[in-house]
Amino acid sequence: MSAPARSRRIPDPYLAIARELGVVALPEEPLARYTTMRVGGPAAVLFLPRTIDQAARLHAAIAGGPLPVRFLGGGSNVIVADEGIRAAVIATHGIDGEPEREGDDRIFVPAGRPVPGLVRWAAREGLAGLEFAEGIPARVGGAIRMNAGAHGRCFADAVAEVLVAGRDGRPERRRPGSGDFGYRDSFVAREGLLVLGAVFRLTPEDPERIQERVRAFRERRRATQPLWERSAGCVFANWPGRPAGALIERLGLKGTAVGGAEVSPVHGNFIVNRGNATARDVLALIELVRERLAAATGLEPRLEVEIWRDEA
Repeated sequence: MSAPARSRRIPDPYLAIARELGVVALPEEPLARYTTMRVGGPAAVLFLPRTIDQAARLHAAIAGGPLPVRFLGGGSNVIVADEGIRAAVIATHGIDGEPEREGDDRIFVPAGRPVPGLVRWAAREGLAGLEFAEGIPARVGGAIRMNAGAHGRCFADAVAEVLVAGRDGRPERRRPGSGDFGYRDSFVAREGLLVLGAVFRLTPEDPERIQERVRAFRERRRATQPLWERSAGCVFANWPGRPAGALIERLGLKGTAVGGAEVSPVHGNFIVNRGNATARDVLALIELVRERLAAATGLEPRLEVEIWRDEA
């Protein structure tokens, strides 16, 4: 028996809120087009704010409403179930703009700014500290939320303040303290906060030297990761001193496929969409790899990607 049809009407009270704030609201909007894996069904309603103020007021207005609230940045770390989710999703990719200087070594960046563009802007401006993030296919808000990183560094190393949506609908600056960031973890994720932007503390340096490092990181990433494929980035978190991708490769799982989903022949910790994958294919392949990793290591693999689905 097929699932009952879902209404294309924006559920109450979300239509009135969207109209009052001037925010685009899309009912039953397929999320596959907003994620880098390109799989997944619709959200009950997808909001597309364009400014920091809109996003902060929107979050305050819908928090505690009939639908749970989720946040979506660049969609590079998310796998949405084929059935979609009964949730109100705030997409922050539209909250973009040029970085703004706050002194010689500090810049404010809105949450929707693409990370690669930020890295190259900082390099041209002679501000060092973000080179490691070259090629990370994320937006600033999502990268901070998961404390994205590479080459032994992470966003926590450069973040001085995080602008979040306050409960009263006003943006609030939070200065991270000890323990607020961890490996692929942050206080904003733990507290369910909406990131609106961030202040980075960087180091003035010769632009050419910074750009050389950016180019080196770019070439290394191109040589070791399937950047041209549809994927959600690294699937599993690494163990200390034990990269998940190397373990998956040793188990001979590169090239293993379920439907249209495949463990990348280039990097074992990437699952790629060969063009016709469903979320069900991707999740089945993740479970297969997880079981093999657990059996081989005696450890429980931890997902680095987020899986969005309704609880049964």
